[in-house]
Parts: sequence; structure tokens; C-alpha cells
Amino acid sequence: MSAESKFVENIMKNIMLQIHTNLPARVVSYNASAKPPEADIEILFMSKSTNGELNKYPMVQSAPCLRHVGPLVKGDVVLVSVAERAMDELQKVPFDPGMRRMFNLNDAVITGVFDL
Repeated sequence: MSAESKFVENIMKNIMLQIHTNLPARVVSYNASAKPPEADIEILFMSKSTNGELNKYPMVQSAPCLRHVGPLVKGDVVLVSVAERAMDELQKVPFDPGMRRMFNLNDAVITGVFDL
């Protein structure tokens, strides 16, 4: 592999590592009375810095839970999907997300619970 190819491959890898799609997480707290119900969650994947150091992701607060998920308890391990655009202005009709935020952990949605 040429030096140029390796350089481009490293850039692509670094970009891809910053795009979040689906991740495992642990429930830290659950608020069933919120509409929709929401949970504070800890992402279970760790990130790796360029020097190889492993770091925890920041806690995701107030992640909405889809209706079919049901009640959660602290310690549940859940699957989190990250919306491709900001969810702050979510409505029942098409909407402009308005923000530049993309694939951000702040737009995580709990989609299911693992039976571990």
C-alpha cells in the first residue's frame, strides 16, 4: 500500500470513528413520567485516542425511549440508535432539523433492551 493510500485510509478511519449509529449502553436512570419516557445512559463502547488511550464517552442524558421498549431499570443494557440529524425539533410532520449536528450522541434513542 502506498503512503498516499495509507494516509487517506487513516483519515477515513478517523472520520468513521466519529460517526455514531448503533451502540450498546447501560441505563443510569429512567424517567417514566416524561413524554416520551427517557433515560440517562452510559455508552458501553470506549473511544480510543490517537495515542491509543481508552476513554469513556460522556453520559447521554434524557435519551427518549420508544414505546415498545417498556419500563427500564438502572443497570439494564440497551441498544441505542443515533439519529443522523438533530432531534430537538421533532414533530408529527416533516421538519427542518435546523442544526448542523449530525450523528451526535445527544440525538440517541433507546430502541431495545438486551436480555443478558
